[in-house]
Amino acid sequence: MNGLRGAILSLFGLTVAIAAALVVLPIASLLDPVTRQAGTAFAHFAFFSLADSDLAESPAVAAAELARFVWTAVIAVCVLPLALTVLIGAAARVHSLFWYAGGTGFIAALAPWVARAAFGSAKAVSASPAELRFAFVFFLTGAASGFAFWLLAGREAGARGKKED
Repeated sequence: MNGLRGAILSLFGLTVAIAAALVVLPIASLLDPVTRQAGTAFAHFAFFSLADSDLAESPAVAAAELARFVWTAVIAVCVLPLALTVLIGAAARVHSLFWYAGGTGFIAALAPWVARAAFGSAKAVSASPAELRFAFVFFLTGAASGFAFWLLAGREAGARGKKED
C-alpha cells in the first residue's frame, strides 16, 4: 500500500510541478527584456507566416508546424528535465531540495545546447549572450518546477526510502 501511495503522490507532484513550469516559463520570459523581444519577434513571424499563404502550403499546415514547435519546446523545457530528475532521484532515493531544484534547472538550461547537438549544429558548444539569457530563464523554470515537486513529493520519496532499508 505504501508503494501505491508513493506512486500516486509522485504522479500528483509531477503534474503540479509541470503546471508550475508552464506558469513560470512565460512569466520569466516576459520579465526578461531579451527573451521578451525574441518572443515578440517569434510571435510576429508566426502570425505573418500563418497569414501569408505563399510561405506555407496552407494556413492549416503552418499552424500545425507552429503547434508542433511550441509543443516540442514545452516538452524539452518543462517536462523532460523534471521527469529525468525525478526518475534518477527515485532510483537513487534522493530527497534533497538541491537535487530536485538544481538538477531540474540544470537539465532545463541545457535544452538549447542539446537541441543544437541533436540537429548536428556546428555551434553546439558556443552561445551568444542572448542564448545565455534563454538558458537562465530555462534554469529558473526548471528550478521552480523541481522545487514544486520537492515540496509535494520529493521529501516524502526520500523518507520512504529510508524506512524501507
